[in-house]
Amino acid sequence: MPEYNLDEVHEKLTASLTGTAELAIKKFCQTVPELPKQAYPEAMVGMGYQYESFDMMFALIAYHVQATHDESDYRDRFMTMQNVLQPFCSEYGIEAGRPLANPHRKLYLDFYESVTGKKWPSVYPPSSAGHWINNGRFWADRMINNLKCHGMTSMDRAKYNLGYHWSVEYLSIGEFEQLREGWRKAGFDGAYIQAHCDVEPEHANCATAAIAEFGIVDDALVRRGIRDHEYDLVGFYTENTELVLAEKRRFAVREKVREAVS
Repeated sequence: MPEYNLDEVHEKLTASLTGTAELAIKKFCQTVPELPKQAYPEAMVGMGYQYESFDMMFALIAYHVQATHDESDYRDRFMTMQNVLQPFCSEYGIEAGRPLANPHRKLYLDFYESVTGKKWPSVYPPSSAGHWINNGRFWADRMINNLKCHGMTSMDRAKYNLGYHWSVEYLSIGEFEQLREGWRKAGFDGAYIQAHCDVEPEHANCATAAIAEFGIVDDALVRRGIRDHEYDLVGFYTENTELVLAEKRRFAVREKVREAVS
């Protein structure tokens, strides 16, 4: 049975972060109020695609940990799995000792419809439909491909996945706090964002405990997984920021043309 202090483990893991994702997220959230309202539907569908892909990522992470059952310690494995599955179950409104709640996907659907005044599409549009959905798909595919860890052993794959998982959960704390502020400045509040703000600190503790229970706190593959997710978030939010500014320029040009011909 591993012996660890959760705070000390957390401190070691945070030392692997560079801070670049926090800056990219903050910059995007500061530009959210500048997004023209006409662009909300496409933007929110594209971002929603990438957000939903995290459910697939959590499933992969859990699989890769359990797939070490020929190699990892019996107790360490089931305790690690419990800490991996708690945040995953929360995505579907399943929390220990609490009534079944709305899945986060339902909350995002409600948020989309309240912001755009449109119905959420039953099927995602093809990438050719626009830059936002194309961007969402690109970064979802990149993150999932990272987690597949082609060519690694099952143990190394689990180590990397647990590092990536920790980075997802820890960086989500600041991510959703910033998203809440950005959307509030744009005039919108959403239960989807607040639900994440309420649970992410707890989920980050689960991710920290998962690494500690598996006994891999100082492993280089854990650090690599942490940094890779941080870099993926930088890419996703940097491109989203560029899309907001492009939409702003595009609609400004339209307004000038409309004024010139009126």
